[in-house]
Amino acid sequence: MNTSLTILNTKITVTDDGMFSLNDLHKASGGLDKFRPTKWMALKRTKNVINELEQLSEKQTTETVKNKGTFVCRELVYSYAMTVSAKFEIEVIKVFDKAAQAILRQADLHGKAEWQQNRELGKLTHRDNTDTTKDFITYAAAQGSQGYKKNGYAIIGKMINTALSIDDRDNIDEQQLHLLATAELICDLALERCMAEGLPYKSIYKQAKHDVDLFTTLAMIKTTGKKEAPSSDETKKDFL
Repeated sequence: MNTSLTILNTKITVTDDGMFSLNDLHKASGGLDKFRPTKWMALKRTKNVINELEQLSEKQTTETVKNKGTFVCRELVYSYAMTVSAKFEIEVIKVFDKAAQAILRQADLHGKAEWQQNRELGKLTHRDNTDTTKDFITYAAAQGSQGYKKNGYAIIGKMINTALSIDDRDNIDEQQLHLLATAELICDLALERCMAEGLPYKSIYKQAKHDVDLFTTLAMIKTTGKKEAPSSDETKKDFL
């Protein structure tokens, strides 16, 4: 365990397998008792998210390390941050986005081979997003939605593209590719979390859009220094 991230002046220990210390995250969040790792792990919502993640992937989601506490995968880091507060969620996204940007800058030094690898990674991320969207379409159709049954993939894709101002996914640069992959992950987490909670499909779409828009606004502030809230005019009819 020789790697760490820093969130709100607190070092977050990272294992060699890419697992993050939940105990350190608890300290970074302010250390309130109600957000203690043991209490958060015992929540029904947390158990549902873990169950969904384990069904979607064979990778390990949690790990208990002697004298070190509980470690969780990246998706659960986001889930924990969302539970604490919107402010803490933004701080976590900022740190992970900064780390990913540093990786992209290093990739720039190695030329087209690394770009192709990033492109392939983006395809894998999109494949995961497509699988989650498929589950959501089935979920929405079971609640009586006809729109998602016919155009579910287009609705979710359009929502993400609109938030990121992407016209053509086949012609985006490395920064946009990273932002797209992150936005799709955030969308996935929202869909999975809300489906696990049994919410109405319209509410789930609104939550996923809210989370993606929040990330996009943050990215816009970092890139331009200006806050530009994405328009919802083009997408608000999609969850009817």
